[in-house]
Amino acid sequence: MANNPERQGGVALLTVLLVVAMASILAVTMIKAQQSLLQRAASVFTQDQAYLYTLGAETLARTVLQEDLDNDKQKGGEAQDSLAEDWARRVPPFPVEGGAVQARLIDQQGKFNLNTLWKDNQVNMSALRIYQRLLEQAGLSPGLASPVIDWLDPDSLPYDSEGAEEDWYLRLKPAYRNANRAMVSISELSLLRGYTAEAVEKIAPYVTTLPAATTINVNTADPMLIASLSDSISFNMAKEMGKTRPSEGYGSIDNFMQQPGFSGLGSEERQALGQMLSVKSDYFEVLAEAEIDGRRRVLSARLQRGDDGIKTLDRDWSRQWKAGATLESSDKKDNP
Repeated sequence: MANNPERQGGVALLTVLLVVAMASILAVTMIKAQQSLLQRAASVFTQDQAYLYTLGAETLARTVLQEDLDNDKQKGGEAQDSLAEDWARRVPPFPVEGGAVQARLIDQQGKFNLNTLWKDNQVNMSALRIYQRLLEQAGLSPGLASPVIDWLDPDSLPYDSEGAEEDWYLRLKPAYRNANRAMVSISELSLLRGYTAEAVEKIAPYVTTLPAATTINVNTADPMLIASLSDSISFNMAKEMGKTRPSEGYGSIDNFMQQPGFSGLGSEERQALGQMLSVKSDYFEVLAEAEIDGRRRVLSARLQRGDDGIKTLDRDWSRQWKAGATLESSDKKDNP
């Protein structure tokens, strides 16, 4: 059969068109892949920028706390921390290239430290009474204090009928064991008997988990916590105490306990409560947010201040915060 030049020319042209089409598709695919890679690289760079800005905010917070400590030493007398000091003042977002950074310091001793419920290998009864009242103030059962005690203590006997030890948790699905140690995060509450998501949300703003037994700073404590110090103090009384609280602080626990709400306390009860209180703080949380080109990073770092300087206890980049919104806790920690 004779060759048809026109047919051969058509086949060649079709082959060229197919090659061109495939090359075009390959080129477009490569360009898209390159653009996607550049976008990912830019996103990672932006996230790294935000990450470094939050660390910078932590460094600034450490400097502010150290300056506050140095000022107290220069003044002499009993050191105290109050909401009128520089560390407690809220500052507007600081503009940076591509976005802004904001940060604030929160006194962790203005909250109730759950780990104080177990002290010197026994239940701290003064702390227990305060926490039970705090639960009631939050609209929860005071019996929820018992599972916390059982989570902290080293034994395997429930504190009471509302407590829960390892045998209770091993019956759950999935099962897990009791910690029998100090808490490291308030998110652990969600593991405890009776602590529903709603219960944790109600109590979380008023509690903390510090590594040592701590006092409550009456200069910075929330009215909810102040109302939990005595059966004689109502929430309305506590709010009024907050309004009339000296801006520079009470100066001493003796001055604070001159409030009418404590007049009915016996000498032993007054002494026991006084040991739970202070006018200064050693533990703080710095909350920093950086937003760069629409990318956000939020850092929560807990700091311990002492005579030997400021120490970072842990860092958490999993929390959510915007302009002072309630924190959502997580166990994702970066322990330095």
